[in-house]
Amino acid sequence: MPPAQSERKRRVLFLSNGHAEDLIAATIIEKLIGECSYCEIRALPLVGEGKAYESIGAKIVGSHRMMSSGGFAGFNPLWLARDLTSGWLGVFRNQINTLKKERAAAQIVVCVGDVFLVLLSLLFLKKPIIFLPTAKSGYARFFKDHYRIEKWLMKRTCRLVLPRDRLTTSSLRSFGVNAMYVGNVMMDCLRITGEDFGIEKNRYIVGILPGSKKEAYDNLPIILDAVTAINKRFLSSKSFLPKKVDFLLALASSLSLDELAMAASRGNSWTLEGSVLAEKKRGIIAHLISSEGSQIKIIQGKFGDVLHSSQVIIGLLGMGNEQAVGLGRPVVSFPGKGPQITKKFLYIQKLLLGEAISIVEARGEAVAEEIYSILTHPEEKKEALEVGKERRGVRSLYGDILYYLCLQ
Repeated sequence: MPPAQSERKRRVLFLSNGHAEDLIAATIIEKLIGECSYCEIRALPLVGEGKAYESIGAKIVGSHRMMSSGGFAGFNPLWLARDLTSGWLGVFRNQINTLKKERAAAQIVVCVGDVFLVLLSLLFLKKPIIFLPTAKSGYARFFKDHYRIEKWLMKRTCRLVLPRDRLTTSSLRSFGVNAMYVGNVMMDCLRITGEDFGIEKNRYIVGILPGSKKEAYDNLPIILDAVTAINKRFLSSKSFLPKKVDFLLALASSLSLDELAMAASRGNSWTLEGSVLAEKKRGIIAHLISSEGSQIKIIQGKFGDVLHSSQVIIGLLGMGNEQAVGLGRPVVSFPGKGPQITKKFLYIQKLLLGEAISIVEARGEAVAEEIYSILTHPEEKKEALEVGKERRGVRSLYGDILYYLCLQ
């Protein structure tokens, strides 16, 4: 039994730098709130608006604002310049001041993201660090593996490192880092309720993950072209395959339904229609309907159920694509317009996920061809998906995290 709360009240500060990282940190915080009542938890999202923290009622400190790059400026100097001109330096200066203010009260810091957070903690907090490195993996050697200087920093500063897979854990431990594999935390972020969205059994279902940042609007026309082409392929098929495919689009809370509708209407014969109350209770907030009869159900708040219900995913996300593969769902992706889903990003993701993800040209027909092939020949992806599931890991165990957080 821990001592009385008044005697053991400990402030734990979470740092994260990305939308996916916010989700991971918020999932851990939600767990800790229920199990560590004697911890006072605060969060500082360095990138984005921190909506994941708001959704669980966590206390957010410091400035937080979505920049033009969405946190991916490092991939393109032009996006870095846009961030600088839109006030990033001022926001970052405020965040540094927040770290200095938190130094006196914080007793431990949990960094979720990349090594930059560890460096900030070392410079401005000087407190014990638990690090969840989400950005790099040993599977992406030479591209996204940790540099020696990063391993050295982890070894010298981190009380505990919880990598995303066994290979990375082994690599860090061989360097002397106190690393432990307790599962993949991103799989804990998935909440699956069993919602089927009113779709009959034995139907093909394609999940659509357009992204969580503004570039999703620019990439939507290609996805809509793919939906139209997929339906045409199945309608013209002379086999006994189902003649209709259902589509579920998972709309991130950071995206606007109105802007999505405008993007769909530009150069495409798609319109937005509202959903009835019964549908809204299931997470179906609207429908995109084409003049040719294709229909997409827009889902919000049921991301895990979208992945769970689908046989294949059109994915333009980082963590979302990995979560899909972790559930055994093949992913089809293409280089998008914007700083995140670039050719380099997808090449690295291919190293991480192997043949469980297919990278095609940024054309609707190319996406449709791959989707059709996967749906009609699922056995060809079976082995690849087993490898992908193994790399993504299983749901994590929190015992070790809780133990270190509650140390004297």
